[in-house]
Amino acid sequence: MTTTDLVTYYGQTSRIDQLVDKYGACLEQINRETKLLLRMALTHYVFMQQKCNPDNYSVTEPLRDALFVRFVCEDIPRILYDICSLLQGLTVDEAETLLEALQHQIRWGNARTIVNH
Repeated sequence: MTTTDLVTYYGQTSRIDQLVDKYGACLEQINRETKLLLRMALTHYVFMQQKCNPDNYSVTEPLRDALFVRFVCEDIPRILYDICSLLQGLTVDEAETLLEALQHQIRWGNARTIVNH
């Protein structure tokens, strides 16, 4: 594990600490598929914070939005709902911090898919 694998390398708040306390310093208790879905949800959340009144769009909203549901269907893992519920009240900066950490893990870290050429 490298320092950049740690979620808190990208930023640390009490809300991020709660996530890390529950799912591990590198979110190792969350599988790749759920991390990909969380990245989609957080990206949509950040976008909608710019388009809506931030108080009217929560972190769980992307899980109900038509665009998200269309691609994921009804197979949204329960853990994703649990994670998004834990992140209620997330700021855009906190969401961006988590997006950076997830991107690193998905591309280079513990959620990477190893491809042999």
